Amino acid sequence: MKDEDFLPLIFRNLDELRYRLVRILIVFGAFFVFFLSFSYTQIIVLGHSIPFVTFDVYHNIPAQFLALLEAHVLPPGTKIITLTPTAGVSADVYIAMFLSLLFSMPHIVYQIGKFIGPALKKSEQQLIRTITIPSALLFAAGSIMGIWIVAPVIFKIFQDFNVGLGAESTMGIMSFVSFLLIYVITFGISFEVPVFMYGLTRSGMVSSDLWSRNWRYAVIGALIYGMIFSPGVLGFTMMLMALPMMLLYFSGIYFARRYERNAKIKESEPVPESL
Repeated sequence: MKDEDFLPLIFRNLDELRYRLVRILIVFGAFFVFFLSFSYTQIIVLGHSIPFVTFDVYHNIPAQFLALLEAHVLPPGTKIITLTPTAGVSADVYIAMFLSLLFSMPHIVYQIGKFIGPALKKSEQQLIRTITIPSALLFAAGSIMGIWIVAPVIFKIFQDFNVGLGAESTMGIMSFVSFLLIYVITFGISFEVPVFMYGLTRSGMVSSDLWSRNWRYAVIGALIYGMIFSPGVLGFTMMLMALPMMLLYFSGIYFARRYERNAKIKESEPVPESL
């Protein structure tokens, strides 16, 4: 490529990147403003309950979502307190950003695909289309498992220790929100292990035999990941995050082997002669 052709190519890609980022921010910002400005409610029409939203910046959707999390995750008797005048506002904004990211994720993935699509081969584009839905479902499954099943158990253990020490069970609202959201995101990311392994095997970078031979390193890596991202210093909480990752690693080996086996069968099939 000539020097005079290089700079226009760079600037053309920068313009495309800016275009995609603007589209992402527009959708994300629309969800963000919507969640901060409206409250979920229900109205009765002809005896039927219909979901509806009303303008309410104080008891908005993030505040309702936080109340749902408090009722499900926190043990009875635990109080959420505001330690600073702006803690409630910050927590509300954090939850609104989390919900906006969650709802705008399909659009974000679409815009990223549109940006990198022209630079990919046809097989790579097909791989991305194949793993997009499973990766989204696995992330959602991991997040739901973390917030709905594991988090209540962890907070119950923490409360029992606090009560045993004679401490009152209270928690700052920002500590609760940041702690829970980071934990949910890391738990969801850990469920992406099979998709990551399958993608590397399908692209030809890593064989299923290599995954199988290095399972011991994967177990150690899962324990380290659980130790770093699990809340507290308890081995129990570490294992709650590490064990699913181990199981997901072996499921990734299964899907990688299955792909290689199907690919070999497809290659061994005779090519039909053209008439």
